[in-house]
This record gives sequence, structure tokens and C-alpha cells, in this order.
Amino acid sequence: MKLRLRLLVAVPLALVLGGCGGGSDDVDSADPAAGVDGPNVVLRDIAFKPGTIKVQAGATVTWIFDDRGIPHNVVADDKSFESETMDDGRFTHTFEKAGDYPYVCTLHPIMKGTVKVGP
Repeated sequence: MKLRLRLLVAVPLALVLGGCGGGSDDVDSADPAAGVDGPNVVLRDIAFKPGTIKVQAGATVTWIFDDRGIPHNVVADDKSFESETMDDGRFTHTFEKAGDYPYVCTLHPIMKGTVKVGP
């Protein structure tokens, strides 16, 4: 009788807790950066992840649009690079000169990021 009661409690509890991931990044088990060489930024949960990325001059950064169908774009504050608006796909830009390159999603101005390019 005690074993049956334990199973009646444990099985539903395990099913409920099994659906609890570590956060919103666990929602999609596929790695959006799979197959991307070099540094990348993922657009997810109305944010650039990571918000700041450091690269060497000559590096190509890839932005991966993976926000469950929400459209975004990537636009440099100085207009040196600009992606199309898209809800899926990738955008790349090669940074030739050292400096800081802040950028934004113009559709969601709370989304801001920076590429810091070193020598």
C-alpha cells in the first residue's frame, strides 16, 4: 500500500518537474549556433546574447535570428553594417578595424549590443 501511494505521488511529480528547465534558453534543444564558425550572437528572448562580444580585427561575427518567429534586425549606430529585418536566418559582418561598434534592433530599441574589436 505504501509503495502504491509513493508511486501515485512520485510519478506525476516527476512528470511536472521534468518539464522545468533551467531557463528560457532551454526551450529550444537545437543549438542555433551549430555549424557556425567563429564568434556569434543569438537573438533570443528580445535580447542579443551575449550583449557584448570581443573579437580580433578581421573577425567575422554571425548574428543568429532564433526568437520563435519574432522579427528583428541588427543596425550599427554608425550605420557601418545593417541586416535585413528577419525572423529566422543569419547575418554576418567582418570587422576590419579596431574599435567599439554599438548596435541595436530598430524594431525593439531595448535590444542593444556592442562588438568590441581589438588589434
